[in-house]
Amino acid sequence: MKITYVTHTRFPVQKAHGKQIADVCAALATLGHTVTLLCPTVSNAIKIPWYRYYDLPQSFQVRTLEHSDATRQWWVLGLLHFRTNMRRYKRALRRYLQTHKVDLLYVRSPVLLPTLLKTKIPVIVELHTLPRFRKRRFAKLCNRCSRVVCLTSAMKKALILYGVPPKKILVEHDGVDLSRFKKLPKSADAKKRTKHAPDDRPVVGYFGSFYTQRKIEKGLSVLIDAFALLRQKRIRIYGILGGGTEKEVVDFLRRARQKKLGGDVRFLGNLSPGVVPMHLRACDVLVYPAPESKHPYFQRDTSPLKIFEYLAAGRPIVCADLPPLRDIVSKSTVYFATPGDPGSFAHWIAHALKHQKEAETKAKKGLILVRHHSWEKRMERILRGVPHP
Repeated sequence: MKITYVTHTRFPVQKAHGKQIADVCAALATLGHTVTLLCPTVSNAIKIPWYRYYDLPQSFQVRTLEHSDATRQWWVLGLLHFRTNMRRYKRALRRYLQTHKVDLLYVRSPVLLPTLLKTKIPVIVELHTLPRFRKRRFAKLCNRCSRVVCLTSAMKKALILYGVPPKKILVEHDGVDLSRFKKLPKSADAKKRTKHAPDDRPVVGYFGSFYTQRKIEKGLSVLIDAFALLRQKRIRIYGILGGGTEKEVVDFLRRARQKKLGGDVRFLGNLSPGVVPMHLRACDVLVYPAPESKHPYFQRDTSPLKIFEYLAAGRPIVCADLPPLRDIVSKSTVYFATPGDPGSFAHWIAHALKHQKEAETKAKKGLILVRHHSWEKRMERILRGVPHP
């Protein structure tokens, strides 16, 4: 099939959704489809090619549709940049799709649905969050799509209440590129190769973005406080934290120093996808923290890429006990900690380090589980039964 993925953001982009889009397109290409990724004209600080940035083969085409960029026009207020660019981008999309043969459109931004549905080309929409308002209108748009993909069973339940028929909805969590995790060395050898992990104490790691939806912290404060509690209990560990913008790293490093953890925590900043597996493998415990929060992101929507990468790395995991994550992992594969509770995270990190055989058993079961979540298998399931020319 000729599949066109339509994104609403610059590409490549530093945020996690850019990597997810790249992995989805690469998986579709691996399955034998001809894939084109369309994106708007938006100024981009990333100057290297997308395939180098994401460490992927050039298996799909990326095309930026030309239109005036509001971010470069001083007379357009910053608050209006996105809305103005989307209006211009939609016009460019209509022109493009009138002159290019496409069998299937794939999109994860509901803001583009009205434009794409008017083309009469089959549309698959992949939802990563749900609107708070105009739910019936949103359901009508979803019902005109060939398939609605959502990340969690909680999202599916909400969509059904909105008015989307269950048969229209497919629950598919995020995935992982398993090829990156083939033939990883033992943890001790990985520590030597990364050169960031000391060999005189256990290494506890977190790798991922520090915030979601711009201002919602994902739990780094909880993890740093847990490290401080372990130090108070004289349990020596070394924390490695990968991800975050320069400003975010400075802010959390300040918090770590306030907790007197300056010599026990290292911030690596953003890492290229190609080196992440070795860094994960170098850790004795990997942690997915979270705050105590009723926000829909934590209670309904999250399907974090890092959980699948953690599982694929074959290391013990301490994971925030969030309802959406229960879709993916269980007590047989991870240790669950109470969201927002540094004491709970400290307890289970210490437990995993003390009970190594038990922790390794969970990690091995996680390796078996994650085989089901490769990007290729995920996209194969999503396309199964979708009508096309």
